[in-house]
Amino acid sequence: MSSSYPDKNHSITISDEEEISFETRSESYCVCIVDIVDSTRITSRISDPKGIMRYYSIFLNSMAAIARGYGARIIKNVGDSLIYYFPETSDVSKWSGFKGVLESAITMISAHKIINAKLSEEKLPLVDYRISADYGRVEIAKSSSSMAEDLFGATINMCSKINTKAAPNGVIIGSDLYRVLKRSFPDISDAYSFKEKGEYSSGLNKSYPVYEMKSKIVPSLIDPFSSDRSSNMLSPNCPNIMIVEDQADLAFTYNSILSEEGWKVKFFTDSEEALKHYAEIYPCRYDLVILDIRMPKLNGIQLFYRLKSITSNVKIIFLSALDAAEELVSILPGISHDDIIKKPVLREELVTRLRVKLKHKN
Repeated sequence: MSSSYPDKNHSITISDEEEISFETRSESYCVCIVDIVDSTRITSRISDPKGIMRYYSIFLNSMAAIARGYGARIIKNVGDSLIYYFPETSDVSKWSGFKGVLESAITMISAHKIINAKLSEEKLPLVDYRISADYGRVEIAKSSSSMAEDLFGATINMCSKINTKAAPNGVIIGSDLYRVLKRSFPDISDAYSFKEKGEYSSGLNKSYPVYEMKSKIVPSLIDPFSSDRSSNMLSPNCPNIMIVEDQADLAFTYNSILSEEGWKVKFFTDSEEALKHYAEIYPCRYDLVILDIRMPKLNGIQLFYRLKSITSNVKIIFLSALDAAEELVSILPGISHDDIIKKPVLREELVTRLRVKLKHKN
């Protein structure tokens, strides 16, 4: 039902249809917010409106790409912050969902230097940011004009409130998420540390503890003189190349091609194993890393950020069956169209691209 009210020049139609409608169900999810520190002051120093748009675009698109890669669903950006949630976390016994929450946050923090390198490349101010995460019941709503999902409720509000408790380029989680993690996954402390960082007060004589979260795998603290280090040393006399490709037949093919060229090659079909190996090489002796884009566990973009956080000047080549060149060049520093090879890969093209990349000085 609708009605029209006449005007001299036009009429206004009022519809009974609501713009925002809530679903009858509610769910419990892990929700997260990543927010720029002091963005108002920073952007006031950018005189060109296009520069301001580019500043936010690099940051928000980089964060969104990382979050989506770990199974997150982006809700919206509000000013300089991005709000997202993880559908898999509706099942509190499913580790993969909660691992996505923690690993996405760690990857975002690892991406700090890389994102700033991209901003610096475009002569824009550097960025710091905070990440907050919490768990609880939310109400799901949709817009009639866009049908995009939105979440409402105390969990979203609390996640926003505790964000300021995080250190710049740090991660803070709420007490409700902390309890779920400790209850559902007793061994979680083997890989992650949680340190109480005070409380948030609602002003109603109630306090809510918050915890700083970090990964216990810190490559920079690995002992370079450990007894097993010698077995990891690579050849000093020829280019050392690491290949990460989840399809074993392709990884073996690339390995054979490059080995025949006289290069020292090590390949992995498991991206997490590749990251672990890379972190244990001290100092890193790889001259070039070849990354597939679409992989389980860590995809190529996520692995790029993690590798670059360990060795900022490592050279990267991407392999992709997708037309991902524009997105990668837009958000990743030091990556050009020549650094992205479209699958299927021809032997001659692969060898030629790698020779050019290896000769290029950072």
